Amino acid sequence: MLLVVFAVTEAPSLHAQTAEPVLTKVTDVLALSSEVVEKGTRTVRLRGVVNYVTANGDDFTLHDGVACVSVVTGDEAAPAFASEVEIEGTVISEPFFERQQTRVKLVKLTVIGPGKLPAAIPATLTDVSEFKHLDQWVSVEGTVLQVRASMSLFTIQMVADTGSCNVLVRDWPRTSFPRDWVGGRVRVVGLNRAYMPGSRFLSLVAPSPDQVTVLKTGVVDPLDAPATTVAALLKSGPSRDRVKLTGTLLGATSGNVYYARSAEGGAFSFYMLHPIDEDKSGRFSTPIIMPKVETGDELEVVGIPGRVDPGVHLDYGVVRVVKQGPKPAPMSSDIAAVVAGNHVHDWVEVQGRLLSVDDVLVAPGRFRTTMKLEDGEHKIVAFLDAPLRGALASLEPDTLLKVRGIVTGAPHFPQIRLWVVSQDDLQSLGTAKEVVTRRLWTGLGFAVMTVVMMAGWVFLLRRSREAVRGANASLEARVVERTSELAMAKEELDRALSQERELNELKTRFVSLVSHEFRTPLGVTMSAVEVLRHYRDRISGEKHEELLEDIYSATLQMSGLMEQVLLLGRAEAGKLVWRPTLLDLPDLCEKLVDEGLSAMHRRCPVNFTPEGDFSEACMDESLLRHIISNLLSNAVKYSPEGSPVEFQLRREDEEVVLSVRDHGIGIPAEDQARLYEAFYRASNVGETPGTGLGLLLVKHCVELHHGRVSLESTVGDGTTFTVRLPLRKCACP
Repeated sequence: MLLVVFAVTEAPSLHAQTAEPVLTKVTDVLALSSEVVEKGTRTVRLRGVVNYVTANGDDFTLHDGVACVSVVTGDEAAPAFASEVEIEGTVISEPFFERQQTRVKLVKLTVIGPGKLPAAIPATLTDVSEFKHLDQWVSVEGTVLQVRASMSLFTIQMVADTGSCNVLVRDWPRTSFPRDWVGGRVRVVGLNRAYMPGSRFLSLVAPSPDQVTVLKTGVVDPLDAPATTVAALLKSGPSRDRVKLTGTLLGATSGNVYYARSAEGGAFSFYMLHPIDEDKSGRFSTPIIMPKVETGDELEVVGIPGRVDPGVHLDYGVVRVVKQGPKPAPMSSDIAAVVAGNHVHDWVEVQGRLLSVDDVLVAPGRFRTTMKLEDGEHKIVAFLDAPLRGALASLEPDTLLKVRGIVTGAPHFPQIRLWVVSQDDLQSLGTAKEVVTRRLWTGLGFAVMTVVMMAGWVFLLRRSREAVRGANASLEARVVERTSELAMAKEELDRALSQERELNELKTRFVSLVSHEFRTPLGVTMSAVEVLRHYRDRISGEKHEELLEDIYSATLQMSGLMEQVLLLGRAEAGKLVWRPTLLDLPDLCEKLVDEGLSAMHRRCPVNFTPEGDFSEACMDESLLRHIISNLLSNAVKYSPEGSPVEFQLRREDEEVVLSVRDHGIGIPAEDQARLYEAFYRASNVGETPGTGLGLLLVKHCVELHHGRVSLESTVGDGTTFTVRLPLRKCACP
């Protein structure tokens, strides 16, 4: 009764505060700007299913079929889980870590009846752990690392390709504890929210065990996993499956990074998995133990190989000490091999010339001394952590150092470095040999300079006598220079005359083209027009149509010739532009084949064969039409009637290959080098019509695609033209 009275007296005042419309969709509520939300004046009326209720009932989550919003109940009782309700209230904002959380403050609640839980949004574990789907109903999948049961609360630590997160399942049966989930896969549906205020530890909450699905059972013992080797992991690559490696511990950093050398060869690093519970009995949690390890211990490590480049690294490692032993000896190597990645995560001994020493504070009470070492052309950075600044202040640049350290790399450092565990792992071998050699050469240089200066005095005494000789030599040099200038002028004149001859030859070909190629269609047109003018009344309708068709064909032929000349002019002037678009290349080729067959009156059959995937071809359709049409037209034109033409389309890596082969007259070898010149035609074409422009136009269109064209031909056997064009998938808009 109190709820009803509150709703009746309070609701009108909420609507009276603003003339803005009442929001009825959760997405509209979540889309409000922070300025509007902070005012606390926007009212809502939402209907949906309750998919989460807190344990103390102070808030619940409503899902309207599209999205979720958190509802603060205040003094009112929260509705039951999975019930359909309608609410009225105001939009408010509350801090959530570094951002604001949009919520609804409840004013009126109406329970409609039982509801149906909506479908969840698939999400990654990384997004869930970072609360990128805050208050939303999501579904995640992953490999189980460990579990814990506490009263009716059940915690699952999961990992997947993109990261890890901890999931809390409420109302878990106290008599049920799954011991065989380690390494298995589960799917959990729940709400992306922090179960404990101010803590990121639990980022997904499932209302009940019904939202948990076991996709694959695992093992009981956390150390139960298939054994493998470092070499096998380097070959197979990273995965999400748990594996077991055996090795001798080389050392461990303060950041929980451990390094071990495998008995089968190679080395690896790993992080230890921290247990979520101190219970080691296995009755209420997975028995994860972090043993105390020492350098030289032989270990079994079970983890997930999340990275194998440049070296093998296991995440979430579960460790068992097999036996204790002495610290292994370092691998003798050099800086070049270390930088090349041959000893990543292993303990090595190298020598190098010290270039510089720097100290920096990395944490309270911890200084890092960084040393740059050089061996020939190869350099590497070595570092030593110490409690005081200046731990290596006694070292001078150019000192030859013998350094023992662990080779570190990703994911611990972006580049390969040497971690020096102790100051005792550094040994000075005196001044570097190359520095001594450089100093000797410097002294020798001073001596040579002195000798040169003495020789200079002698040279000055002889200089006056050689002045006359120098003047004579200068005069001879000027004569030679003038002669060279005259020779260069003659070469320029010869080149200009050659260009003039080529221009005259080009003009002659153009006049021949106009007089020959245009004369025939013009003659046909004039003849047909004369017959129509003088004998139109005497000829039959069929003859009349035939004459009109002759006129149309002749006009079309002249138009095609002019189009080629104009298009070539645009290409030579640099005005022909490449405009790529995503196109269906096989379909375009089939259309051009059909058009070519119709234009050539099906004189020769064309066999088109496409091979490969061209779904991402990005090219200029107009330029492709010129390329394919000219090659098909030439193949048919210079082939005997009925002779087949093979047109092949295939893909080779990131290139499209167009191949047109005919069985015609072929091209003489002496003509092949000039085929791409304007108006040039092979010497054996005879009376076959042509302009000598088609192949030049093809060459321009291919070059605009950044491709290339080639030919193979034998006289009497036929010709094959091959065009290679890059797919250029990323160049399309």
